[in-house]
Amino acid sequence: MLKIKWFGHSMWKIWDEHVSIITDPFTDIGYPLPENEKADIVLSSHDHFDHNNFKLIKGDYLKVDKTGEFSHKGVSIKNIHTWHDTSAGKDRGDNLLMRFSIGGKTFLHCGDLGHMIGKDILDQLGKIDVLLIPVGGHFTIDSLSAKKIADMIDPILTFPMHYKTNVLDFPIAHKEEYLKLVNDHQHIDNNEIALTKELFSEKRTLTLNYS
Repeated sequence: MLKIKWFGHSMWKIWDEHVSIITDPFTDIGYPLPENEKADIVLSSHDHFDHNNFKLIKGDYLKVDKTGEFSHKGVSIKNIHTWHDTSAGKDRGDNLLMRFSIGGKTFLHCGDLGHMIGKDILDQLGKIDVLLIPVGGHFTIDSLSAKKIADMIDPILTFPMHYKTNVLDFPIAHKEEYLKLVNDHQHIDNNEIALTKELFSEKRTLTLNYS
């Protein structure tokens, strides 16, 4: 059974009975820091403190934080270079779009994407089943740009991330700014869910509670 868990910000765990992946582990930014969390693969979209805390994760995992294609324990990963801003990295540097396949589904974690994407990147992405996309603005794309990109990518499931919450003191927008733009929102009153066949039966935008 494929499952997904949101720790807050851009940190997720995606796993099945064979392999586990954690993305963009944060430092102490307000969200509860998980204890004894293990993974087989840890992905980091860029080298900023709220996305690269590898020491938080236990286990003998594969660390992936570079552009390129990788494979580990049946998971194929493709990291595509983008920017953290609209000025070709002059303000905030590099960012990775992290595409990976697990449990028969293909995920795209957009990290701190800071600009619109074009056909060249879309062609590299191919079919995406699950999209994890920042929506808070200021450091990343805002809600309007996120919605445009989500429409371009056209996943089955979209999970907004990197937005302001009651524990995060960053100058970014709340998720409601993005949710105003969608008509398929479903909130799950938990921090993890099973990605069942039924859940993939129709396109929807999902939000979770953080742990």
